[in-house]
Amino acid sequence: MLGLQSKAQEPEAVAFKDAPITDVLAWARKDIGCGFIYEGADLMVEGKVRRISCERLAPKSKAERTLALFELLKRVELVAFEVEGMPGPTYQLVRGTEAARYATLVKSVQEAQKYYFAALAIKLMRADPASAAQAVRKVLTENVGYVEVFAQTHTLIVSDFSSRLAAAWETAQAADVPADRDDDLIIADFTPQTTTAKRAAAAMERLRSAGESWQVTINESSNVLLVSGRRDEARRVSERFARFESKPADPAFSETVETFKVVNVPAEEALRVLKSMFETDIAAGAVQIGAFERQKKIVFRGGRQDAQRAKEALKAIDAEPDAAPKEK
Repeated sequence: MLGLQSKAQEPEAVAFKDAPITDVLAWARKDIGCGFIYEGADLMVEGKVRRISCERLAPKSKAERTLALFELLKRVELVAFEVEGMPGPTYQLVRGTEAARYATLVKSVQEAQKYYFAALAIKLMRADPASAAQAVRKVLTENVGYVEVFAQTHTLIVSDFSSRLAAAWETAQAADVPADRDDDLIIADFTPQTTTAKRAAAAMERLRSAGESWQVTINESSNVLLVSGRRDEARRVSERFARFESKPADPAFSETVETFKVVNVPAEEALRVLKSMFETDIAAGAVQIGAFERQKKIVFRGGRQDAQRAKEALKAIDAEPDAAPKEK
C-alpha cells in the first residue's frame, strides 16, 4: 500500500490516545509530507491493528517531526527504512522481527551512528560466539534487536536501532575479555626497597608453602624480582613480600663476606659442617660458603648474624686438640 505525501502544512500539536498506527501514518503524511510502503499484515499484531498512545506531540522542524515519527513507530515495534528512488521521503515499514533483513551492514559503532537502524559486525578474539551472543541479546531492543552468530569466523552480526548498538558492542567486548581466574598463569614483578632482590627472593623461598609451584627470577642490575606462576600463588607471594618490606632492614642482618682461617681441621671438613648448619639458607640462596684447602680458608657470604654463627661454629670445630697424655 502506498500513501502519497500531501502538501506540507503548518504543524499543529497532536496527541494519540490508544489510536491505531494508521492515524500516526496519516499525521506523518500531512505534517512531514512522506509516504509509506508496507504490508497490511505488518501493521497488525495478534489479529488487531497496532495501537499507540502519546499525550502531546508538537515538534517544530521537519527533522524533529521525522524523529518523532521514528520513535512512535519504534514503540509499536515497527522500523522505517527510506526507499531510494521514490518520491520522497518514502519509507518502507517492516516488523521489528524482520528488520534485520533490511539493515545496512557497518563495521564500527561510529559508522552505525549515521543510520537509524543498522547491522553491526563484531569480531571476537577469545570468547565463544554463542556465549557472547547470549550476553548481547540482553541489551537489545525487545522484539526488534537480533543477533546472528557466525561461529567459524568468530563474528556476531547485531541488528538494532543505532542507539542500542553501542551497548551491544560494549557488552560483546566485555564478554571477549575473560575474567581473572586464580589458575591463570601470570608474571608479577616486585622491586625491594629495603634490601637486595637476591635476599628478598631468598626470604620468599623460605616462606614457600607445600605444593606451591611459582618460580622466581632475579634481575640484580635493576633489583627486581619476577615471580611467575598461578595468579593465586603470585598474590600470596605479593602479600608476603609486602610484609617483608613493611619494616626497614636491621643493619645486623645486612649482607657481608667474611674469610675465616682454619688451622686444626681440614677446610673441606669445616665446609661440610657449615653446609649442614646452613642447609636451608644455602638452598634458598641466602648463604654461600666455599673452601680453599691449600690456604686453609673458609669464605662465607650471607647476613652478618649468620656470619657470626659461622665464626662461632668454626671456633668449636677448629679448637686445638688436647695434648697427648704423658707416659708413666
